[in-house]
Amino acid sequence: MARLGLLETDTLYDELIDEYGSYGKMFAGFFDALGGQLSYRYYQVQAGEFPQHPNECDAYLITGSKAGVYDPLPWIHALQNWIVDFHRQRAPIIGICFGHQIIAHSLGGCAAKSDKGWGLGVLNCKQTLQGGESSLRLIHSHQDQVLTLPPTAVRLAGCDFCPNAALAIDNNVLTFQGHPEFSPAYLRRLLEQRKGRIDSEVIERALASLATPTDHEQVGRYLLDFIKR
Repeated sequence: MARLGLLETDTLYDELIDEYGSYGKMFAGFFDALGGQLSYRYYQVQAGEFPQHPNECDAYLITGSKAGVYDPLPWIHALQNWIVDFHRQRAPIIGICFGHQIIAHSLGGCAAKSDKGWGLGVLNCKQTLQGGESSLRLIHSHQDQVLTLPPTAVRLAGCDFCPNAALAIDNNVLTFQGHPEFSPAYLRRLLEQRKGRIDSEVIERALASLATPTDHEQVGRYLLDFIKR
């Protein structure tokens, strides 16, 4: 059974912890629902807990976070060093949302707050994940974006609002700006916590977009193939 190391880079709002636990637990539930047959090891990155050897797990996943790659937090600098080290050792690494951004930022790209504002709700991108071009719809929740790609990155998905929505780097890194692990119910609960901090029209558009079906299962199976290969 493949083991996935989940690098948790945030704590959920208090009102969401009882039902959802953590981003790591949400990913475990997501992969289990797809029949992933994985085992999991959790690392609390904000507390300074990191994998010490690439062979501790078969692959690693860096979760989303309210933090930005530019925030002056000690754990962010430590995470960047970890990414560079484990990438150099060819460890398979997945990044989602903040994970997507900090991987790109650490490996020679640039992530920063986007002048396009909040990306919230279901975003429709063009993707080339498995040959050919088709739509990729995932739930998004972010202000920051990857603005410049690392030198060896290949863009796998993008759109006008978020040009760099999914990346592959050196055959051992796979990242997505969108959240395959988010359900519409979770985003509704999350946006309840952010009322007053995000323009109400932006929130209403995001909520309306949740009627659009997403490709979260396709992305989940793609990630499982990456973890197990």
